Amino acid sequence: MTEQELMQQVQESFKNDNPRSYQAHLQSRPPQWEQDAVEVVCQAASFCHMHVVHLSYAGCLDVIAKTKADPNKRLSVETCPHYLMFDDTMIPDGDTRFKCFPPIRDADNRERLWQGLVGALIDMVASDHSPCEPSLRRPGNMKDAWGGLTGLQYQLAATWTEAYRRKASLLDMARWWSYNPCKLAGLTDTKGSLEAGKQADFCWWDPRHVAAPNSYSHEYHRWKGDTVYASDANLRGRILGTWVNGAEVYRGKDDVHLGDPVGRFHVG
Repeated sequence: MTEQELMQQVQESFKNDNPRSYQAHLQSRPPQWEQDAVEVVCQAASFCHMHVVHLSYAGCLDVIAKTKADPNKRLSVETCPHYLMFDDTMIPDGDTRFKCFPPIRDADNRERLWQGLVGALIDMVASDHSPCEPSLRRPGNMKDAWGGLTGLQYQLAATWTEAYRRKASLLDMARWWSYNPCKLAGLTDTKGSLEAGKQADFCWWDPRHVAAPNSYSHEYHRWKGDTVYASDANLRGRILGTWVNGAEVYRGKDDVHLGDPVGRFHVG
């Protein structure tokens, strides 16, 4: 499909709906587009390790399963917290904070993504964090607004909230958010698990705490109030402390950052 044909699909989707319509946005990015893209990635996995980013359409899991079952192909897959937490019925028309690509789909699709994640067809959860200045959000205009959700610091709690409901474990969380991403990046010799000799990057996590994140911590955003996660009173889990390379950098109990930055870039 050419770029012109893609743009025509977008225009047709909004033709009979006003720009506020989330369903029009959803229809402007049909599942077949994602299916076609994932099939191309799976075909290329015969030649090198390929990675599927931001999987939103559970219909792709069949070709992903076939590809992963082939010993001659190398494939890894990620999805994002918003695809695991929300469905299209939760999104009000005009609330452009939820606009993303691919779009958030229906509730049955969300449950199938969870099955794929728990069943290891999906290897990891990644953020797709996308902040922007408020004018680009274009509130009320799903057609022209900036795409991508903000709220990186709330996504661990968002994932755990839904994982807990489905009886997933904290070991699952560590695999999805830590070990498998480090494995993809080739960093498991220094990161991704708590072992002697590895870089001590970890957080102290209370999995039983349930509250809205902005009820116990500040929103350290340049543009505040732009995230769909912060005021959710049912988010489960709270970070009580964070260490980077063995140095405490955040004390969640007091909601303070400690000392100068101690992180360093890894160039692959």
